[in-house]
Amino acid sequence: MTAIITYRPDAQKTPGLYDRILTYKILRDICIRVTGQDDFNIIRDTSTYNKGRLITIEYGGIKSFVSLSEVSVEGRNQSVQSIPTAINLYYADSNPNKALYYYFMPHKGNYFTDYHLFYFRLLKTAGVIFLNLLDYYPAGINAFENVDELIDERNDNRETNSSNNSSFIAKTSDKVQIYAKTYGASKYESTLLAIAVAAITDRPIDLYNICEQDLTRLPQSSLNTINAIGNIQIHDTSITLEKRIFINQAKNNEFRSPIYQRNLLQRLGRKHCALCGCEIPEIIQGAHVWGVAEIARDDHFSDDIKFNHAISGENGLWLCQNHHKLFDSHYLSFNMDGHILVPSNLRTEDGQFIRAITQNESLDNQIMTENFKWYLSQRNSIRDYSHYQRLVI
Repeated sequence: MTAIITYRPDAQKTPGLYDRILTYKILRDICIRVTGQDDFNIIRDTSTYNKGRLITIEYGGIKSFVSLSEVSVEGRNQSVQSIPTAINLYYADSNPNKALYYYFMPHKGNYFTDYHLFYFRLLKTAGVIFLNLLDYYPAGINAFENVDELIDERNDNRETNSSNNSSFIAKTSDKVQIYAKTYGASKYESTLLAIAVAAITDRPIDLYNICEQDLTRLPQSSLNTINAIGNIQIHDTSITLEKRIFINQAKNNEFRSPIYQRNLLQRLGRKHCALCGCEIPEIIQGAHVWGVAEIARDDHFSDDIKFNHAISGENGLWLCQNHHKLFDSHYLSFNMDGHILVPSNLRTEDGQFIRAITQNESLDNQIMTENFKWYLSQRNSIRDYSHYQRLVI
């Protein structure tokens, strides 16, 4: 039986690119790895340019999609941004018998930075099969086993790459949330994150399609892929939409903002309580310092400025459910140096409880930025804390 290999020879900006890089030796190697034999015919599809750096192989009733690596690693996003396009084309194909592969072309540059390794783990989790990985990276790559592992590595990767502020993943007690970046190269990364997360969780997934700049939502091809997977609910939101909700709901303290959560993740990283160190994401919450209802009632600012304060990542910190409730109920607060304050007349047993669940007497320097202190001053100006004292653990 002869395999049929089909490819489009032109790249979007480089006519004939794939005629030049897809040598007989490479096509034969791919054919052997996919079909187990080397008998193939080639079809050059010149109807349009190549999307996803893709070739297809039809053999034995199975259609195989093979996405090719770049031949030169010139940028972190550029080197992998075509893969999600290949995934979208794979999901859009009606053939029920199909497989998705990734093939490393002979290349210059480092394809195995921390960022690339994270990305390749996402691919493997999403079901992509690597044809020749071990030829270039003998250590191999494992899929993520659970969402917690994926979140941890995502955050570790972001901490070592401060410019990597694209899409974010978080958990609550019953759902997984993805805050998707919808512009630039990372708009496709959001699709890959959704596919990978869906493969390793049985919880419903909320994907917040946060519309920014000139792209109003994820590309339709990505939305089609996400809808085909199931178990993912897409929520379109934007600065304009959330501002309208803020104006209508904030005074009743009913404003819940995906953009605020995204901004906290971007500023503070992984969810962990600032006071006890708890890292169970299901019980960690974003706590406003200057409360939304108080912001809405302040007549010194326009609605636009009020809204910007309400969604600012500087106006908040991560707290566990216990500490968040204590904070909102004014059983604890902070002075301008970040030290915890508690009422001087606190009942003995209440003080014992707060000390028992609290690990840190003051906030970390990462939290105590000048902007954060300004929000803290707004909070502290509303209520009299003169009868509070520093908590000593």
